[in-house]
Amino acid sequence: MNMNSRIYILAIALMTGVGAMAQNTQQNSNVEKIEKYTVQTNLFGDNWFVGANVGAQMYIGDHISEGKAGKLITPTFEINVGKWFTPGIGLRLGFGGYQAKGYSPINAGFAYKRVDTNLYRTKWGILHLHGDVMLNFTNLFCGYREDRLYNAIPYVSIGYLRGIDNDENELSGGIGFINRFRLNKAWDLNLELKGNINNDVMDGIRGGKNMEGSAAIMVGATYRFNRRDWTKGTGISAAEMQAVQNQLKSMNEENASLRNRVNALEEEKRNQPVVTETKASNKLPDATEYVAFFDINKAYLSEKEAVNLEAYANLIKKYPENKFIITGYADKQTGSAEFNERLSKLRAEAVYNTLVDKYGVNKDQLTMEYKGGVDTMFRENPRLSRAAIIRMAK
Repeated sequence: MNMNSRIYILAIALMTGVGAMAQNTQQNSNVEKIEKYTVQTNLFGDNWFVGANVGAQMYIGDHISEGKAGKLITPTFEINVGKWFTPGIGLRLGFGGYQAKGYSPINAGFAYKRVDTNLYRTKWGILHLHGDVMLNFTNLFCGYREDRLYNAIPYVSIGYLRGIDNDENELSGGIGFINRFRLNKAWDLNLELKGNINNDVMDGIRGGKNMEGSAAIMVGATYRFNRRDWTKGTGISAAEMQAVQNQLKSMNEENASLRNRVNALEEEKRNQPVVTETKASNKLPDATEYVAFFDINKAYLSEKEAVNLEAYANLIKKYPENKFIITGYADKQTGSAEFNERLSKLRAEAVYNTLVDKYGVNKDQLTMEYKGGVDTMFRENPRLSRAAIIRMAK
């Protein structure tokens, strides 16, 4: 067997090894396909909101059963400000007030009107400052979705009550439930139910029940400041990413071993007597593929991917005689065929622009193509198909 034949056989083995490794990558076990529960954490200045509510409340005092309960319903208002730390967990600070009404068997306390024998109606003012811990059950149990029409949000509350007509100050505890209806990306309409309990002093009548409280129903609106949404996570675990990196590393090592053997044979050939002198070529015989991953429905490179891409850009610039193909892909299981076609093209362009504009790669070395939505390419995980791959042109 002559020297040229041996070199060609090794080159074929090099390319076959790359193909085998790519095939093995697709034969790993299936992973979770649904990413609806995973989001990226936002900055502290994101996901703030303000709101205002109006409605009706009733104070549940010592002698409520001795008169008509309907006569004790009074208007109430509230303003609040808060922040969602995740799509499912938020904090809110609220301030409100109302004029409470009740009954008293004696003309004492805040009595202002006699309604029956030994029965007087009372009234007094209350200010209420409270903090709420909110849980968005819809996002927690059904997964985050920004355009969802309805969200169910229960909360627990601790507050401070201040009497306007007296010097009474009391702590309060409560629970509530917010029915939130989305109007547009910034505004929500709320229907809120709440109840509070406090010690037996606020109505000016001591010695009755140990605990009193109030119940309210309110309607209002909430404005959510920018940034108001959440970016869904890639859903690719660290273990999955490490597995892909290990496979790529193994491919690189195998390619390097075969390349060294090819180089050794070429060196042996150069040391043999030749009849005519041939010009050495500065052309890379083969190169491993580079895979850049993207978030769902996104076509921009993360900072991490852009940094990793620099090493491959240096390789391309080192071998100006080689040509490279950038191929964009999308996950076939999400989005329409038309949308995935456009998305895969944008992903290829994102890698192309980063190589040319940021790292100075000669654009004549690059060719772009795009495949639209495809079946799984790595580890039978469709999330790993949201990618752009750089291959050396043969």
